[in-house]
Amino acid sequence: MKRSASIFRDLLSPAPESTALRSRILFWTSILLAALFLYLALRGMDWQSFILTFSNADYGYLPLIFLWGSFSYWVRALRWRLLLTAEKQISLPNVFWANMAGYLGNNILPARAGEFIRAAYLSKQNDVSISFVFATGLVERLVDVIALIILGSISLSMTRLLFGTLQLALQTMSIISILGLLAMIVLPRFDTRLSKVIAALPWLDLSTRSKLTGFLNQFLRGLGALHQIQRIAGFILLTALIWTIDALGTVFLSRTLHLSISLAQAFVLLAGLGLSSAIPSTPGYVGIYQFVAVVILEPLGIPRSDALALILFFQVINLLVLLAWGMIAFFKNPLRNQSDGISSGE
Repeated sequence: MKRSASIFRDLLSPAPESTALRSRILFWTSILLAALFLYLALRGMDWQSFILTFSNADYGYLPLIFLWGSFSYWVRALRWRLLLTAEKQISLPNVFWANMAGYLGNNILPARAGEFIRAAYLSKQNDVSISFVFATGLVERLVDVIALIILGSISLSMTRLLFGTLQLALQTMSIISILGLLAMIVLPRFDTRLSKVIAALPWLDLSTRSKLTGFLNQFLRGLGALHQIQRIAGFILLTALIWTIDALGTVFLSRTLHLSISLAQAFVLLAGLGLSSAIPSTPGYVGIYQFVAVVILEPLGIPRSDALALILFFQVINLLVLLAWGMIAFFKNPLRNQSDGISSGE
C-alpha cells in the first residue's frame, strides 16, 4: 500500500516550479474564459424580465429541491461504493462524506482538486489504497461522460431540433461512447500487454516508465471493479437513476420559476453542463454554465433572461447542498494529517 500511494503521489505531483507555473496559467485561463463566456451570455439580456422571473418564483419549494438534490448525491455515493466493494466493504455514510468533501472541493478549488480530496479522505478513513480509490473515481467520471453523451444525443433527437449531418454525428458519438464503455470493461484483461507497451516506449526514462506502469496497474484495478456482472449492471442502473433524478429536479426547478422545460430538454441541459465542466473554470463554473444554458435553452424556446435565471437558481441550490453536507464532511474529518496519511498509504 505504501508503494501504490508513493506511485500515485510521484506521478501526479510534478516539480514545484512546473506546478506553480501550471497553476498560474490555469488560474488566468479560467478567469479569461469565465469573463468571455459571461459576456457572451449576458450580452443583449432583458434585465427587467430577469428580475421579474426571480420576483415571481415560488421560493416555498426550495427546501424540497434541496432535499431532492441531497438524495441525488446519496445515490452517487451508493454508486461509487459499488465499485469500492471490489477491494473492501466500506459503509455508505463513509463514502457519502468523502464524496461530498470531494464535490465541494471541485466547486471551490481549481483543476478538479476535489477528486484528490475525496480519494485521500476515503483512503485515510477506511485504510484502503488511495490509488485504487482514485482509480474508481476516474471510472465514475468516464462513465458519466459516456452517459451524458448518450442521454444528450437521445434527448436532442427527441426535441426534433437536429436533422441531417448533426444528428448523424450525435448518433456516431453515442455508438463510440458505448464502444468506450465496452473497452473499459475488457481493458483490464490486457494489463500485461499494456505494461509491456509502456516499458517499450523509447522516449521515457526508466523512472517515468515505472511510475506510469504502477499508476496504470492501479487504474486497471479500478476498471476491474466492473468485471462482475451484477456490479456492472447495478452501476449502469444507478448511473441512469442519478441523471434521471437530476433531470426531474431540473424540470421541477423550472416550474418554481414558472418556466416550461420538458424532461428531454432537461437532459440536454445537464449533458451540456456536465461536459462543459471539463473546461478550465472559476469556482462554481461561473460564466461557463451561464453560456451553456443560453446556448442550449434559447434554441429550445426559452428566453435568455429566463435561461440565466434558471441556471443561477440551479447553481445556488447546488452550492447550498454542497456547502451543507461538504462542510459537515470536513468537520468530521478535516484531513489535518493528509500528507502523512498519503505517505503511509492510509
